[in-house]
Parts: sequence; C-alpha cells; structure tokens
Amino acid sequence: MAGEIIYGANAVREALQQPERINRILVAKESRVPACKALVDTAKQHKVLVDFVPQAKLNTLTGTREHQGIMAQISPLEYTELDALIAGCGPEATILVLDRVQHPKNLGMIIRSAVGAGVAGIVLASRGGALLDESVVRASAGTVLRVPIAACPNLSQALKKLRGADFWIYGLDAGGKCNAFTLSWPQRVVLVAGNESEGMRPGVQKNCDEIVSIPLANELDSLNVAVATSIVLFQIRRE
Repeated sequence: MAGEIIYGANAVREALQQPERINRILVAKESRVPACKALVDTAKQHKVLVDFVPQAKLNTLTGTREHQGIMAQISPLEYTELDALIAGCGPEATILVLDRVQHPKNLGMIIRSAVGAGVAGIVLASRGGALLDESVVRASAGTVLRVPIAACPNLSQALKKLRGADFWIYGLDAGGKCNAFTLSWPQRVVLVAGNESEGMRPGVQKNCDEIVSIPLANELDSLNVAVATSIVLFQIRRE
C-alpha cells in the first residue's frame, strides 16, 4: 500500500500517538490555527520532520481547503495476521469483524468507535468491501493507527479460528431475536457486522452463535451500520 496523507488537527494529533509511522508533517506558513503550533511542538519532541509550505501546496496535496493548515505523510498501513491478533488478546477481549462494509466513511467511523470502545482488534473481508486507504484514515481521524487490523479472504474460516480461541461469536442484524441491551456478554466476544445494504452473508451468519439486534422505537426498521455497531460495542464495554 502506498504512503498515506492525512490532514486536519485531530487526525495529525492521533497519528502522533505513533510518531514512528510519520514520514513528515507539512504546515501552512499562513496558518493561524492555535492547534497547529502545539502539534508542531509535539512533533519536534518526537523528532518528526516538520516542513512549512505555502497553503496552496496543502490545498493541492490534500485535494481540499479543509485541512486546517496541517497534514502528515504516514508510512504504509500494514495489516496484522489473524493469528497475531488473536495471540495479542487477553482473557477479556472484544474483536470486531466487518463483512464487506462498502463505504470508506462508514469504515472509518466504525474504526474510530471501535478504538474508543477498547476493541482488541478488527477483522475485515479482504474482498468485496472497503479496505484501509487514505479516505478511511481521514474518516477515522487517524485512529486506524491505534488498533491491529487483519484482512482475511474467508471470514467463515476466520470465525471458526476465533471460536477455537474461546471467543463467542455474535452477529449484528436488525432481525436478530437477542436484545443487545439485555444479553449477558461473555468475556471473549466477537461482534460481526454486515454491509450497508445486504447485511451479513449467509455463510458468515451461519458461523455466529447468536444474532443480536438493537430494539428501536417509532417503527424504525434499522440504523446505519456505523451507528449500530458503535452502540453495541459500547454496550459490550459497559458490561
């Protein structure tokens, strides 16, 4: 994967949590954003290269004027092997599995929520859905750098491997009979969410121990996948 560009104060701040992955930071000479100075000071403390360039250059590199006067070039994002992800889990762990989430913005939002909810790792389908790229990094506000992510060609096999590692598998679907708010969640949980229009594939759903749903009022039939996934992840964390 080629190097990625992220921009905006929040995204660069998150990237500085792992300064070794930043190739350089570019700041607009004309910038008067207070957050930029603090980020430049932090970057220098970590010996990250900082260049001051005309704002027009940032406009060109980022493809937008909404960069807040700062961007970072980060090293290629690398996927984690599923075995390594599992090995890094403690006795209490939540892993999120995403079955072909299509839109980079949804994927980025889900990753940000997953990091906030303390997941141990994320597993993506390596075919048929969005994968890690610049737009996902931006949508996650840089938090994609803070969680191990595996990409697997066969999610059904991945779920079997996770079950073999003492994880309980829960699929998230609007038609699920199990209430996500009343369920007693186990210590090692895998939450599986499907894509925006079709949900989980039958083969993936077949490998779930339970299908859970979020009870909705006012005859609403479903929520956006990023919203629904976030709600359930924080419910698991609350337990």
